[in-house]
Amino acid sequence: AGVPCHPTGTQTSQLTSDPPWTPVFLLEEVMLTCQGSGVPGLTEWYLDEQFWQRTRSDYIYVSKKHPGNNSYQCRSPGARLSPPITLSFSNDWLVLQVPVRALVEGDELLLRCRG
Repeated sequence: AGVPCHPTGTQTSQLTSDPPWTPVFLLEEVMLTCQGSGVPGLTEWYLDEQFWQRTRSDYIYVSKKHPGNNSYQCRSPGARLSPPITLSFSNDWLVLQVPVRALVEGDELLLRCRG
């Protein structure tokens, strides 16, 4: 069961992360929030383009025990699947973080050093 090809709604779900930076450290929790049409129901979550789980809430917490990247998407009730965001998890002692959100040419790029 991969990512569905047929949209269920007209509005696209929006996926945000808190903190809004990547990479994050191993075992650090990141809250993913799915915003959509406001219709009540279950939120669907996708991990690396595969259906992952349904939740009653519009947010989940994710973390990893091993270094690597994962792509996340969501679908709020009555809305289409969100664009993916990719989170990287690092076991380094110092990381240069960039915003999770997609950037386009001309956007200001804010970097953050964290250790």
